[in-house]
Amino acid sequence: MNGRDLRDAGLARVAMGREDWLAYARSVAVEVAEATGQVTINEVRERVELPADYHPNTWGAVLKGDTFEAIGYCQATHPSAHARVVRVYKLKEQA
Repeated sequence: MNGRDLRDAGLARVAMGREDWLAYARSVAVEVAEATGQVTINEVRERVELPADYHPNTWGAVLKGDTFEAIGYCQATHPSAHARVVRVYKLKEQA
């Protein structure tokens, strides 16, 4: 397995049983992207609360999939991220 496969497997594990929460968080991300042309996990975190019993890596599953396309980078805004880089996304064009 390569690094990408390991990442994707880990995201799949944290997403199991959390499909309703992920659907809600993704709908918020779509709203932000429709309103502003782009979205980061920063905006989603401002609007959606992660349940206390969910692993923090669950955030990583929110913007994965066929809805969003990465277009750039910015810094994370929550203090525990220690200013790490996060991706900026836009909605993918629908064929």
